Amino acid sequence: MGTPGAEWEWDALSAAALEAYRAARREEAIHLWRRAGALARDFPAGDPRRAASENNSALAFLIDQDHEGAVPALRSALASWDAAREWTRDMTVAAVARSSLFHQRMERRHVETYGDVRRARHREMLAGAAALTRFNLAIVHLFLDRDEAADGLLDTALGERERAFGPNNAEVAEIARVLSGRADAAGDDTRMGAFDARIRTVAENRAADVLDAWRRELPPEMTDTRRLLAAVHLTAIAHERDFL
Repeated sequence: MGTPGAEWEWDALSAAALEAYRAARREEAIHLWRRAGALARDFPAGDPRRAASENNSALAFLIDQDHEGAVPALRSALASWDAAREWTRDMTVAAVARSSLFHQRMERRHVETYGDVRRARHREMLAGAAALTRFNLAIVHLFLDRDEAADGLLDTALGERERAFGPNNAEVAEIARVLSGRADAAGDDTRMGAFDARIRTVAENRAADVLDAWRRELPPEMTDTRRLLAAVHLTAIAHERDFL
């Protein structure tokens, strides 16, 4: 589980690192991600924050243009996402506050059913987070001229991210943008048009940013639900400035 202080620190470091990376403060982001990664190594096997930290730390290889080093790091992160999906089977599902007294009573009566529904949603969200790791690995493969492997990862990533977070998710547009460029290079106008339509959907009605969603949704206590939401929302996608 890690010490309580370490868990809160992981949240703070990972959020600060993501903000730094977005602002092009790369060295600061790498430093913070590595500190968070050191804490995550003490979390139990299967804890989704381990997968998030592995993904984030692997971006240092991409930033440093060590693409061969990034491949095993990102593959390890994907294996950790698989372990996290198994972790959800035994996770404690926290009760969700409801405005309706009826819903509160129904949940108490059918706690097992409600828990199963939430676990299924949690697994879907983990797949959506793993999609960013697949995207990051695809970008590395493109640098290494492994185009076929990259295209397969990109297609899978787009589907997983869209299913988990909807068509208005900003990261859906980021993945679609790369796929559109790939289709354009191949002269496939139909395929390019389909990806461009996804990009327009996001531009016209963009969903909440992942950092804003994390701050809004996270429980105030350190619960398994908070651990999962932190991992899902604080997983970083490679910024286009590092690969275009």
